[in-house]
Amino acid sequence: MRHKLLLSLSILASAICGGQTFGQQCTQANCEEPSMWHYIYYRNTRWPEPFRAQDTMAVLQMFEAQRNNGWKLQNTIGQAMFDARTCQLTDAGEAHIRWILTQAPLDRRSVFVFQADDQATTAKRVEAVQLVISKMIPVGQLPPVYLTDRDAPTSPGSYQTTLQRALSNSIPSPRLTSQGSSGSSGSGSGSSSP
Repeated sequence: MRHKLLLSLSILASAICGGQTFGQQCTQANCEEPSMWHYIYYRNTRWPEPFRAQDTMAVLQMFEAQRNNGWKLQNTIGQAMFDARTCQLTDAGEAHIRWILTQAPLDRRSVFVFQADDQATTAKRVEAVQLVISKMIPVGQLPPVYLTDRDAPTSPGSYQTTLQRALSNSIPSPRLTSQGSSGSSGSGSGSSSP
């Protein structure tokens, strides 16, 4: 009984003292909301610390978006990798899928198929890609196949062969200049007369 009385008195005393302390603080204008001036002052004196994390995240998100777009283009099976009549993959298309399945990082092994002008051709392209993937990976989980509206920046092999041959044919044959037309022969005395 005596302990209960002491406990209740101590709780009452702490409440009264705490209330007086709080009242004293409020009379000294410490319990007011900070003014806009305080907010602006502390924001300016601590600049750029509060904004570094936001700036860093903005830059990192931009680089991440660029990285994702680059891998998407790298893993795109474009229009040049399909036969125009049969919608089957060419040898280059199969080689590109093999590279994606074996050489690309594990988290980037997704195949993107460039959409055709109509749904039927697009469906044939996706089916051809899935068939080649299932031949290369007969057992286990297959990588996802997505549609994309951006074609990979490639060109047909026949065009590249023609371009390379034209470049090789346009290189002039090597020529040696005669010694008389080369300017100074380098056998001078090194002194010049004024």
